[in-house]
Amino acid sequence: MVSKKANSTVKVTAAKAEEKAAVKEAVEAKAVKAEEKAAKTPVAKPEKKADKKETEAAKAIETKKDSTMKLETKAAVLVDTPEVQTEETAAKETAKKAVKKVAETAEKAVKATAETAEKAVKATAKAADKAVKKTAAKKTAAKKSTAKKAELKTEMFLQFAGKEYTEKEILQKVKEIWTKNLKRKVGEMKDVKIYLKPEESAAYYVVNGDTTGRVDL
Repeated sequence: MVSKKANSTVKVTAAKAEEKAAVKEAVEAKAVKAEEKAAKTPVAKPEKKADKKETEAAKAIETKKDSTMKLETKAAVLVDTPEVQTEETAAKETAKKAVKKVAETAEKAVKATAETAEKAVKATAKAADKAVKKTAAKKTAAKKSTAKKAELKTEMFLQFAGKEYTEKEILQKVKEIWTKNLKRKVGEMKDVKIYLKPEESAAYYVVNGDTTGRVDL
């Protein structure tokens, strides 16, 4: 009896152990299936994150490209700007030079005109001066010829007490006194005035307005 009960107890225990093992295997099988499903099913959320990362990376690349393009454009502008400024500066310099040349040409023309006018005035003045001198010379010659023609030869004689003297003879006596007595030169005599005094038998003279004397006749 005891052995029968023990056998039954062992059988029950074995059956329970088998059931537990079966349950455990079923649970493990379910877990394996769940893992397989999970492995087979695509993970949506991580893919979305990956897409976002890829999009952000693409945007970053495009932003870098845009910034690079902008930098290149700015560099091109900076490179081109000096050329434009150089062309403008060259145009301004050319305009300044042209204006300067025009001013210099005008100044030269004015100077040339002034010099020509001055030369013309000088030539006219010289011609007028020559004409005046010729006219004056002609008038002087005419006056001289008229004076010569009108000049009258005169000769004076002084007679008194049986004596006779000419003007030249009395002047000669004054010159002798001037050179012999006064030790002067005849060339120094610029002006001679003679006063005759027949009643005194003398002639008085004044030479150069300051030297006086008497000549006995």
